[in-house]
Amino acid sequence: MRSIANWADIVFLDFLDRMQAEVTYASPKPVFLRIHRYELDHPELFDLVNWNNVSAVIAVSQHYAKALRSLVPKQVPIEVIPPGVVVRRWPFHPSDSQKLCTWAIPTGRKRIYSLMLALRDYTLYIGGWSAKDRILIETNQRLGLKHVLEPDVEFPQWQWDKEFYIHHASDESFGVAIGEAMLSGLIPLVHQLPCVLEYLPKDLTYIMDAELIELIERMRSMPIEERDALKVRLRKIIVDDYSSDVTAKMMQDVFDKYSEV
Repeated sequence: MRSIANWADIVFLDFLDRMQAEVTYASPKPVFLRIHRYELDHPELFDLVNWNNVSAVIAVSQHYAKALRSLVPKQVPIEVIPPGVVVRRWPFHPSDSQKLCTWAIPTGRKRIYSLMLALRDYTLYIGGWSAKDRILIETNQRLGLKHVLEPDVEFPQWQWDKEFYIHHASDESFGVAIGEAMLSGLIPLVHQLPCVLEYLPKDLTYIMDAELIELIERMRSMPIEERDALKVRLRKIIVDDYSSDVTAKMMQDVFDKYSEV
């Protein structure tokens, strides 16, 4: 680790775990450390860091920057740089199908099971790892739900015949999947989280399940022309302010600000 760090111009650690913490001691160069969400659930990791060798911490949202402040020593600056979405990987391909979809891994934080029950009177297309979960499969069959579980799908193509992307998670540091859906031309309907409100219009968020149902019905009843115009505006938000090109420039500016490279 010391040899590699000595060779590099910038030592950038993405996420914090025990090995990353060791790098802050082994590196002869100052370190830049990006924190996502996992670390806040493991505050003991912050005690393992050599903060004297950390030039700056990078948070992926304003909300998480505030949460990190109590864990990061005051002398270490915290900069906010969103993770960035690769625009070219998510071409604009809107649909007027009114189909509902979600994509998430089967963890309690993503609340897929809860979403399936909340949308018991709808058909929800669930793509990716979560569709292989035994509990979800059994629940769908046992309760006679109409959801479509599709574990083996290709992104972004799987999204192209869907119109609404539902993100039901109880916690996120940013929500990259939401940005990807916005790029693809889907309208995201998102459980209201502080970080999401930094880039998504509040009227596309909900708190209670009943509010989600109301939101679905309201969006479905919106004239197609208005929905299509909304999709264009949502994509523009990501392209203009949250694309990987934009955030790469922000990252370079932070490196220049806190280093002599």
